[in-house]
Amino acid sequence: MKAANALAISLAALVLCLSPSGLKAGGCPSEPDWSYTGAKGPQNWNSLFPTQCGNGSRQSPFDIVTASAQPAPLPPLTFHYRVADVLVLDHDDQVRFDHGAGNFITIGKTRYNLINIHDHTPSEYTLNGQRFPMEIHLVHQDPNTGQLAVVGVFVNAGNADPGVVAPPSLKQPSTVDLKLTDLIPAKKSYLRFNGSLTTPGTTTKLPRCAEGVVWTEMLTPIVMSKEQIAAFEDASEACWGTKVTNRPPQPTNGRFLLAPIGE
Repeated sequence: MKAANALAISLAALVLCLSPSGLKAGGCPSEPDWSYTGAKGPQNWNSLFPTQCGNGSRQSPFDIVTASAQPAPLPPLTFHYRVADVLVLDHDDQVRFDHGAGNFITIGKTRYNLINIHDHTPSEYTLNGQRFPMEIHLVHQDPNTGQLAVVGVFVNAGNADPGVVAPPSLKQPSTVDLKLTDLIPAKKSYLRFNGSLTTPGTTTKLPRCAEGVVWTEMLTPIVMSKEQIAAFEDASEACWGTKVTNRPPQPTNGRFLLAPIGE
């Protein structure tokens, strides 16, 4: 694995994760006042953090119903992923520093640098009521405005994905070797909508579960073997003490789901 050909995504300043034994797992994030288990778990975030987790009108995730999508002249989404490998897996969706290392997307003429890659097991969004065993979030940011644009990719169980060169593990939950371009489905059908971050964040500063995120959810899942998915579940357990790291579905509140014309 060559460092010159790798995307290093820093975990310093993200969240404190405890292993099931109560010991800190290397590379795990630390959160000030929330977790994925117990009284501070996702089922209580809306009451613990009413602004905006509980009172927001554009919260994520939710059930994506494709029949309700409306065709729209969306600015085109283009992936500019030039770096072959991802060396560090994040375990949260909050980001403070830009470590895009030249990888970015464009939505129309606007560039969003890749700054964070993390996964949730099982998926946070559902697609027409179907939940997938895993979901990858590729977090991008406009370097000029700070606007976040997240691309979500569902992961289904099937054949092994050759892009997972070295998966994470219980002992090394944030050490991976992933071929970045293999995280994007070949068929690039998607829906776009307004949403939020799916955690309360790395600080106590309001708002929590911050809204205003431009979401693009890919409609075609990529495929990994059950063993590969299990490795990501083990990494989640090492950091959070549970393999379940998804927020419950939130109300759609009549928000628009937009599909590119011609899809």
